[in-house]
Amino acid sequence: MKVVIVGAGGLGSYVGAVLAQGGHEVTLVARGEHRSAIEEDGLEVRSHAGDFRVEVGCVGSALEVSEADLAFLVTKTFSLDEVAEQLSHLADRGAHIVSLLNGVTAVDRMAAHGIPREVLADGVAYMTSFRIAPGVVERKAAHQRFVLGAGAVPLDRIRDAFAGTLIGVETVDDIRVELWQKMSVVCSLSVLCAIGERTMGSVRQHPFGAELQKLAITEVLDVGRAAGVHIPPETDAKIDATLDRFPDDFFPSVIHDLNQGRRTEMGDLGEEISRLGRAYGIPTPLHDAGTLIVQLAEGRSPA
Repeated sequence: MKVVIVGAGGLGSYVGAVLAQGGHEVTLVARGEHRSAIEEDGLEVRSHAGDFRVEVGCVGSALEVSEADLAFLVTKTFSLDEVAEQLSHLADRGAHIVSLLNGVTAVDRMAAHGIPREVLADGVAYMTSFRIAPGVVERKAAHQRFVLGAGAVPLDRIRDAFAGTLIGVETVDDIRVELWQKMSVVCSLSVLCAIGERTMGSVRQHPFGAELQKLAITEVLDVGRAAGVHIPPETDAKIDATLDRFPDDFFPSVIHDLNQGRRTEMGDLGEEISRLGRAYGIPTPLHDAGTLIVQLAEGRSPA
């Protein structure tokens, strides 16, 4: 298949590398030193499952692509509006577009830009990969799977793309539940690490850590339930157990970006939970605090 990755950061580059390793024709939308390194030496993946290097194509904009079967949106959430024209172009060239963004509004935002809903699919990526040098990404932790929502997009096409690769693909009837579960994982990790010393181990070592973890999860899921999503009551304990499995030295992408001096996604994560909490009358004190800490540290104020 001809696959375009819009957003060649850690996750997007890793997804593109896996698809290229699986034999597909992959094009990354990449710029700067990362693009130069890939064009010169290929894209390198480092992982406890084994290192590998692949050849992929690069363009500065998806507007340069003349034909595509699949496109994956893997930018930061705050960049969606900037790449909307590129996504519309890819849809016009025959691509089905799968969003792997954090948050719960990506498909609605793309549709608002005029991209037909029948070519759009929401997806949730359960994997962590960071770009550690130009042309080099490193996958963290063992988990690596996608969950996709049943809908207009032919999911067999997506499953076929990943057949025989390291990434598993699952489907669910109501992707909104999965989006909110992922939101609870990402937001809770971001808030807890922001309040702590930027790793999960720093939170666990404190006597209040376990209780704060449960409270952070509850804030997110209560907001989701107030928004009308039918999140099962056992989800709180499921997410709590999921967070317990992250290693002590783990930190989420928000903290990675903060450590690197880059803009974070906190405005679409913790701040979004705080904003929706106020709209629905749900208290979100931990997300208020975590958002404040991150955005002050990156030199921004909440919008």
